[in-house]
Amino acid sequence: IDDAIAYWKEQGKGFAFAEKSPTSYHGVSSFNSDLGFEATDNSFSSEMGKELVNIANTNNKVCAVTAAMTEGTGLLPFKKAYKDRFYDVGIAEEHAITFCCGLASKGLRPVFAVYSSFLQRGYDQLIHDAAITSQNLTLCVDRAGIVGEDGVTHQGLFDVAFLNTIPNVKVYSPTYFDELRVMLGKAVEEDGISVVRYPRGKESAQPDGYSYNCEDYAVFGNSDSIVVTYGRLFTNVYNASQRANAACCKINVVKPLPNGLIEELMKYKNVFVIEEGIKSGGLGEHIGFKLVESGYQGKFSLRAVNDEFVAHMSTESAFKKLGFDEDSIVDYLKEPNN
Repeated sequence: IDDAIAYWKEQGKGFAFAEKSPTSYHGVSSFNSDLGFEATDNSFSSEMGKELVNIANTNNKVCAVTAAMTEGTGLLPFKKAYKDRFYDVGIAEEHAITFCCGLASKGLRPVFAVYSSFLQRGYDQLIHDAAITSQNLTLCVDRAGIVGEDGVTHQGLFDVAFLNTIPNVKVYSPTYFDELRVMLGKAVEEDGISVVRYPRGKESAQPDGYSYNCEDYAVFGNSDSIVVTYGRLFTNVYNASQRANAACCKINVVKPLPNGLIEELMKYKNVFVIEEGIKSGGLGEHIGFKLVESGYQGKFSLRAVNDEFVAHMSTESAFKKLGFDEDSIVDYLKEPNN
């Protein structure tokens, strides 16, 4: 352990900024080598960490768990405020989930903050130790979706698909910071496994007139076509739907499918789903199946990540390549054959 700590402290050798703050410089995008980069506390990770402290201030059952990612997941404020309710289990996500089950079995409410790509390691424990035994715990799934410079191994494209396979799980997907705060507050009160998933980095600007009213889903606009999405993509999809004269459906709870959603979508001639995740097993496939099962006679179209790993590139470049940028979405909605 001492050797590992010493090695960690030596990271960044030869570059003063990295020597001073090796954790912050573990993975970065382009920056000025003379000035370093300006750290920001304005991210989904930091907002989650601050809100979890607020929740813990009034709920002494809430505790936080990390797998060697205290700073990366925004839990440093919680560690400072509630050291006796903070647990770092090291690089052992499988153990972290089972450990959370132990805490939950004693009446505590563990919140495990973990990157989407690292949660994959704990799939077995989520099923056998958490879901089957009906433990009450919360997962804060960071880096959900495209992660940009974090690279191919960190793309958070699979969490919705594999969580969809597990009973006793509820998944929230906020788009903005205010939604994250509300959903986290609701998640720590849920029975079973509750999940709040959110992307890397900052929030986008909310569309004019938009407000979140704690609904599981919401529909904006009138048309015979509707485009469905969730999470970070909502901003681009909503703006594109305005340009393409389509209605827009924002899903806030992606598992289980919200009550009334399929009945609402059955009203439309064309249903599009755009999803920042792997296509196979994702929300879009579930919606498509439920529509067919309900006798839908209209046209259904799904755009998601199609059976591939997304390489290291900026989020902007990845969105363009995958057709998730606003202009590409407009073209998709207007194309007759889609």
